[in-house]
Amino acid sequence: DARLAAAGLVVPPAASRVELTFGEPPPTELRLRVACGDVSVKLTLDKRWLGKTVAEAVVKPFLSVYNRRQPTATPPRTPEQAVEIHADGAKLPSAKEALRMGPLEALGWHCTRVDLFFSYEAVRAAAKPRPMLGQSVGHMSTADYREATELLWTHRKLNKADGAAIARSFTAASPLRKLKYLYLYGNSLGDEGLAALAPALRREHAPALRELHLSTNGIGSEGVRALAELCHPSPKLAALSLHDNRISDEGVFALADAISGGSFVVEKVTLHTNPAVSAEGVRRMTEACAGADFAEPTPDRGPTPYIPLDHTPQRWLERGDVDK
Repeated sequence: DARLAAAGLVVPPAASRVELTFGEPPPTELRLRVACGDVSVKLTLDKRWLGKTVAEAVVKPFLSVYNRRQPTATPPRTPEQAVEIHADGAKLPSAKEALRMGPLEALGWHCTRVDLFFSYEAVRAAAKPRPMLGQSVGHMSTADYREATELLWTHRKLNKADGAAIARSFTAASPLRKLKYLYLYGNSLGDEGLAALAPALRREHAPALRELHLSTNGIGSEGVRALAELCHPSPKLAALSLHDNRISDEGVFALADAISGGSFVVEKVTLHTNPAVSAEGVRRMTEACAGADFAEPTPDRGPTPYIPLDHTPQRWLERGDVDK
């Protein structure tokens, strides 16, 4: 057809099949957080893995990590033992059928979380209501906060009001001498939420804090500037994750200046997937912090897990950590 040719849509003479897609094209990549019990793994599926089954692309890579975390005497789990699979909180009709389907077909085009269950007891336990952070702040006593070594509040839709609520709870229980790890990634704290939280993270309030995870929170330069200026002096952090936000050079410069000046102490900062950061921002931060990390994970190697190792610390697994 001349109209198709004019639009650049020419079917090669050797083609034997033509597939037409109307509306939104299927994604070429799927980023999932796969969980079972206390183990959580982040997988990035590129085209090659999207062409495999859920069992091969999702469950097997997860189990290669999960089984190593279990006691030695525990028999390793296999994909076929899954009794239920939930995609973004919704139970799939049949776990066995889902294992044989492709990820996009079984989980949907926009799935971000997969929960695996290998016993009906685990299904029942997961069905019990779990309080969101806003409720948890109200129910945790001052003594609870003072005894906590880590707080895992991820993917809970926390907003700026929650950031302020956390700050009030921290200062009321201050000093939190045992708190080492604070996980807040995957929320919506934004600039205002981080600005409200930053003063409560000063060394006087959280002297033992070693890791602060704030990735994927809609944080911009104003939020990072507030962290650099209001968390002064900071605890002696080993890791600060700020990747997958919307930070620009202004925020990077402010944090770099605070690190260089000694008011903010951190050994490693992850800042990849902040597209507005320029080469100058990378240079300034790298000069200020030898552990600055701007390298984005590459999905072409297949699933890329990112898990808490005994909850702390977190790291990207290396190429040999997952069986190919």
